[in-house]
Amino acid sequence: MSGDKPKYPGLPPLPPDFVSDYPPLAKVVEDRCIACDRCLPLCFFDALYMEDRPSHPYARVAVVVPARCTGCGLCFEACPVDAFVWVPDTAPKAIANKVVGSSAKENHESY
Repeated sequence: MSGDKPKYPGLPPLPPDFVSDYPPLAKVVEDRCIACDRCLPLCFFDALYMEDRPSHPYARVAVVVPARCTGCGLCFEACPVDAFVWVPDTAPKAIANKVVGSSAKENHESY
């Protein structure tokens, strides 16, 4: 079975390659989404919802709300067809909130 594709390849490497420059966000590849609803209940941050798409083969697709996505990756694990990919969050607010070179605990004065 060395040439067979794994039954479930799982989450792509975390963190993604660009994490040193930008925080990661999940994004749905609409052509792959089968509207199975597995990802929605796993998102603790309500960053996912289903949207009607009449022209899509399944009539709806999962959509990520970038402002709520924390890049935790749970949606990747839930998806049976690997419809999620990582994209960099290049919004100025996301970049400004990223702590570079130190942990939040080190920056907190009361510790």
